[in-house]
Amino acid sequence: MVTTPVGCRAVLGMAPASLRCQVTAWPAADRLRDELHGTPTDMLAQVERTLTIGDTRGTERCARAVAALEAAPARSVAEIAGELGVSHGHLDREFSRVVGLGPRTLARILRVRRLLEHIDVHGQIGWTELAASLGWFDQAHLIRDFKRHTGVTPSQYQQALRRYRPDEIEPGFVPM
Repeated sequence: MVTTPVGCRAVLGMAPASLRCQVTAWPAADRLRDELHGTPTDMLAQVERTLTIGDTRGTERCARAVAALEAAPARSVAEIAGELGVSHGHLDREFSRVVGLGPRTLARILRVRRLLEHIDVHGQIGWTELAASLGWFDQAHLIRDFKRHTGVTPSQYQQALRRYRPDEIEPGFVPM
């Protein structure tokens, strides 16, 4: 099985750092291999049951936090934690353990995704207004987050996409 660090601890019960550049035996794999039989549907159901066994503490709370961030990615994590009845620090730790990344990181990814959906690369873009409407304090923060998650600046992204006709691209498309 090949995995990324996101969700590694939640799914496999192992720290991502311990798996880096290694072939590692997953303890549940031996049992799973012995139990797999029947139709492909039966086998997929067994794999799903095996993947969901484990530490599920906080899963529901984290699901509610993810939903809150998806609805409003600019919201304060402390505010969301308060609504969920836990401290900011507790939610940070639990979220990182269950989801595989911190709530602020997810919020930044969601905001960049929304930004990509709002960009009309063939029109005039008011970056300052767009930054403010999506929860960035200023254009510099937007540029830093944009580059962190796409690898290019917003103007480089816009220039790259202008090579394509509007009907050739989907929102969020990042050309190579």
